[in-house]
Amino acid sequence: MPRNDSWLPRDRMTGRGGHYRRDRSGGLRRAVTVLVVLVVLGLIFSVVQLLRKPPAPTAVVSVPSSSVIPGAAPSLPWPSQGAADVGVLGIGSMGNHGQSAPIGLASVAKMVTALVIMHDHPLAPGKNGPIITVSAADVANYQSMLAAQDSVMVVAQGEQLSEFQALQALLIPSADNVATMLAQWDAGSVSAFVAKMNAMAKALGMNGTVYKDPSGLDSGTVGTAPDQLKAAAAVLANPVLAQIVAMPQATLPVAGVVYNVNALVGHDGITGVKTGSTPAGGNFAFSGTVSLPSTSALPTSISSNPTVIGVILGQQGYTPLPTALTAGRTLLDAFRSVPKLYPVLKAGQTVAVVNAPGQAPVNAVAASGVQLVAWPGLMVSYKLELAPKLPSSFPAGFRVGSLVITLGQERAVVPVTASAAVTAPGLGWKLRRL
Repeated sequence: MPRNDSWLPRDRMTGRGGHYRRDRSGGLRRAVTVLVVLVVLGLIFSVVQLLRKPPAPTAVVSVPSSSVIPGAAPSLPWPSQGAADVGVLGIGSMGNHGQSAPIGLASVAKMVTALVIMHDHPLAPGKNGPIITVSAADVANYQSMLAAQDSVMVVAQGEQLSEFQALQALLIPSADNVATMLAQWDAGSVSAFVAKMNAMAKALGMNGTVYKDPSGLDSGTVGTAPDQLKAAAAVLANPVLAQIVAMPQATLPVAGVVYNVNALVGHDGITGVKTGSTPAGGNFAFSGTVSLPSTSALPTSISSNPTVIGVILGQQGYTPLPTALTAGRTLLDAFRSVPKLYPVLKAGQTVAVVNAPGQAPVNAVAASGVQLVAWPGLMVSYKLELAPKLPSSFPAGFRVGSLVITLGQERAVVPVTASAAVTAPGLGWKLRRL
């Protein structure tokens, strides 16, 4: 009897058709589906990449925030006693030389007395201000100080002095009695006025100075040379006070012609500021002019005609004040050759690096060079001020910001430009970007 194998599945017998063909066609469909999904995802990714906004170019500063003018410190004829300091108004100073402890100020204290009066009763140039009437108590104080051989100016009861005239009396013949009169007129009492003086000193950064009276007669009124340099600078910054301290003489109602105790004023370019003398020592806060080549990058007041200011404190000897005046004039004359124009930035100097997507970094350079009035040891500050947002592309020479250079009140602003073009990122970079 023949075998009957018909009960076996057909695909088992032949190896063809049935479930095998169905499995193969299903796998093919799945592969095609995966491929289509991948292509669609790739297209979506490419579209998203192309539509993504690239980051804006950024700049990184490549100059230090500060640097020091190189070279050896100037050699100057410092006094062999007391303390001294010298510098240029609006630029800086050499710092304290000599005694660091506070020294009796004598009438140099009247610089801050005048500053308080001008703060409380401002005067415009050419104006005289309110009238101050001399009282019987003012006359009695004058007579008492005269008997004590203090520095005074004659006054009479009922005499009327304008504020400007009273300041002249304070600063030119250095009248101690007028210092007291101004203090009482301004604050109602000497003690209240002295509190204002100490507040003014604190505001000016005069941390080593203490005032006990408005005239400087009190031995407790003491200060350092750098502090008095700050006071002198504040006096010279006020046009009315600067005018007064530069006067060799003045004419007042009762006293008549009064002469500046600073006998050097008006000679050899000396323009102020205040003397002070007691048997304990002579003091001199001085100022004078010096001429330098001008530069358009700086204020004319600094670059072409800067003002030298200095302080001499605590000069001893048989004649302390003449000793202080001589020491001040010697120091002023020597220092006049110290301030010079120093290069602090070169034209074309790289000051920043621009980083843009899709290309090599591009240098940002200074459009011009800068010179500042300075001397070795002074610190120069640099600050890069970038444009708020750089465009994605720009040509060579495009201004990416400004470099601000400062030394004291000297200030120069230099354009900073790209040394090469920056281009927007291309298609390849956008597609490769992660």
